[in-house]
Amino acid sequence: MRRVYKEQLSLIEEAIRRWRSIYYRERSATTVKGRRRLDRLSKEYVYGAVRPFFESLSSDDVRYIRTHRMIVFGMMEHSPSLKAVVLKASGKKLAKLLLKEGIVRSLDDLPVVFVAQRIGLLDIVDESLDIMRVNIYECMSCFGMRPVGTPMCDFEAGVIEGIMEGLYGRNATIERNCWGLGNHFCGFEVHFR
Repeated sequence: MRRVYKEQLSLIEEAIRRWRSIYYRERSATTVKGRRRLDRLSKEYVYGAVRPFFESLSSDDVRYIRTHRMIVFGMMEHSPSLKAVVLKASGKKLAKLLLKEGIVRSLDDLPVVFVAQRIGLLDIVDESLDIMRVNIYECMSCFGMRPVGTPMCDFEAGVIEGIMEGLYGRNATIERNCWGLGNHFCGFEVHFR
């Protein structure tokens, strides 16, 4: 069991290194180019979600992601503001459960837990006492989608905010970068209070 965990951790670290190089390139660029913005979500959002790292772990990843994205798509059609509230609250509920069951005990647990939950590849890129920067690569809510002019990762923000609250105290987690905004990664700032 321990060996499997180490092998999986090694695969996760390798994938994060590759994605982090994209993050650094994009962070240093003045603009993000290359993808036409849509006015609203299309069915392509639901059906176009093939995540390379997760697909290499399990060929059923695409079905899992379609289910999640169909929920998001439906909520966006009916009430984008309600989508944000419900998905963030759902993410915080999952975080509390992960903490309560002892699945998450420290920041070191997060990359493996985020992969196990199929949320994405979590990368803590900057830590300090008052602010933390966290990226998610191959995010389940938005990886590969065309920009729509809005961040899409309310669920992921809720999971991060809930875990950080359980580990360190109250915070506000804000998504600054997203495939929905034209980026190729999801970037969150965690502001501790």
